[in-house]
Amino acid sequence: MKRIIVICIALYACISISAQEFTTKMPAKAYDFINSIGVNTHFGYYDTNYKLYEERLRPRLIELGVKHIRDGTYDLKVVEKYKDIGNQGIRLLLITDAKTAVEKAKAIGPMLWGIEGVNEPDIRKKPGEWEEYARNEQQTLFSNLRADKETEHIAIVGISLANIKDNPARLGDLSKWMNYGGMHPYPAGQHPAMHWGWGLSMEQAISTARLVSKDHPLIATEGGYHNKIDNPGHPGVSEEAAAIYHVHLPFVYFNQGLIRTYKYEFLDLKPDAEMTDMECHFGLIRSDGSAKPSFDALKNLLSLLSDEERTFTVQPLLYSISAPEGETIHQTLLQKSDGSWWLALLRTISVFDLKTKKDIEVAPVNIQLHLKEKAKTVSLYMPNRSAKAFSTKKRVKKVEIPLGAELILIEIK
Repeated sequence: MKRIIVICIALYACISISAQEFTTKMPAKAYDFINSIGVNTHFGYYDTNYKLYEERLRPRLIELGVKHIRDGTYDLKVVEKYKDIGNQGIRLLLITDAKTAVEKAKAIGPMLWGIEGVNEPDIRKKPGEWEEYARNEQQTLFSNLRADKETEHIAIVGISLANIKDNPARLGDLSKWMNYGGMHPYPAGQHPAMHWGWGLSMEQAISTARLVSKDHPLIATEGGYHNKIDNPGHPGVSEEAAAIYHVHLPFVYFNQGLIRTYKYEFLDLKPDAEMTDMECHFGLIRSDGSAKPSFDALKNLLSLLSDEERTFTVQPLLYSISAPEGETIHQTLLQKSDGSWWLALLRTISVFDLKTKKDIEVAPVNIQLHLKEKAKTVSLYMPNRSAKAFSTKKRVKKVEIPLGAELILIEIK
């Protein structure tokens, strides 16, 4: 079979090369990738499963290993919980109004990473009203935080809109009043590389977001999948399919330059056995407290790529990837502070049929990793199944990889 060799330069652009050709690739830091993964929470939703702080919310967050949360709830009890979870190395992006932002920031303290203004104002107020309201809020938020010595260092995230197709143009350029742009690229049941919401491709969604944020780094403040399968307009997928997509998603977004993606959301809100409300099925943890496959997969991923924040210079790796003709292979090359490289490979492929509402069985294809220099060890991991290697080769320059629907991580020493 004729084979196409695919190589990723600087993590973003993909080209074809010959089998004998190796290109030097510079990795990103694994620490930066781990810090690109966050989850949305609702600490103050006392009529939902979030009221179970000691029993469920706190231990499960720590178990997951995530370092960033996004939340818009606030009272004195919630502040104490924020501080408590902050002691575990977790930092907060707080959604709040401009008027109370400084007061809240001071109360929460150093675990606060950033502040975001009004969330999805385009569905909270009437057309023709929300635009001016949102502009005023963003400008006032920025001015108030920057005018106080205790809050002038806090990151300020721009407004994320519900309609990411039409409404960024209506809102206009607010880049003077933010450090980061925000967006909500929900894939609507499709593979994250195929759809970013509202029928938009990755390139189109990023382009519209930049109408508001210009050249600031972008953050997906919400995104991900729910499990209410029969849900026209915003389709859900099975728990098994969601687990595959939820591992693919942070790599796809990271490769597009998004510095962080907050999965929506951490806990299923309430029991809903009849599947009447999609809002009750976005969680990584079911309403009964048990973990969905997405939780276990992300936990394994975060554990495998965990690294300390150290100052070191990443080193290039010379390699190439060969794949069967017609296969699109996404690659992300990372490096840890111990010098090991970690190469993530995934296929842009659907694992859930939105018409039949059934999982799609995906047969693996044979991928080859070619290294310019012989590696001491090459280990293969599949986070969707385990945090343990399923294959390890020693003193090799070529490795055969059975790549199915699940992402494979390759550790190269």
